[in-house]
Amino acid sequence: MAFLEFGGNRTTVPAGEMLIGSGPECHLRLEGPGISQRAAVLTTAADQSVSVRKLDAAVAIEVNGIPLGAMPQPLLHGDKLTVGGQETMFVDERKSGSTQYVSAVNLQNLTPSAKPAQPGKATAATGGRLVSLVDGREYQIGSSIKFGRDASADVVVANSQVSRRHAEIMVTPRGYILVDSSTNGTWVNGERVVNQRLLARADIIKISEEEFRF
Repeated sequence: MAFLEFGGNRTTVPAGEMLIGSGPECHLRLEGPGISQRAAVLTTAADQSVSVRKLDAAVAIEVNGIPLGAMPQPLLHGDKLTVGGQETMFVDERKSGSTQYVSAVNLQNLTPSAKPAQPGKATAATGGRLVSLVDGREYQIGSSIKFGRDASADVVVANSQVSRRHAEIMVTPRGYILVDSSTNGTWVNGERVVNQRLLARADIIKISEEEFRF
């Protein structure tokens, strides 16, 4: 089952179409100067995939901070959908998974041996972003960006081997630093991150089977 979370409440995404806006006929009613009566619509396909489409060109709609164009865009578990400045979260229970814990004694048998991270050339904090190498989605990095299996993460990786709070990229005076807090590890350019690593432009971050270019 899929939901939209807003203001601590969940609204079920029904079969067919779900209207978002300020009008009385909308399934999810949002209030604010940037909201029209019929701002957007979510459509559930026969395979249970959900996409969002803009109904009012005057309303600013973003998915993970990226403006929505004229064409429908599929929504994935954990996506942040912002409509007229009001942020909601798309939750797909089928993709939420569960955390798998691995004994530290056996961890070296499951993953390649970690080499000490050699910092690349620091990238200044001038508006970094991540691009998913799986589906091409972009994620803007503000003061930080969090990875995890939990739907509250900025980048949700729905896999049983991903921790609820897996890793975080933070902006520091040195540049962008990736901090790993997971059980099963985070990898940059094929090397396991030991506590933290300074990121360089075009680094490839791997979390479970998902890869992102920094």
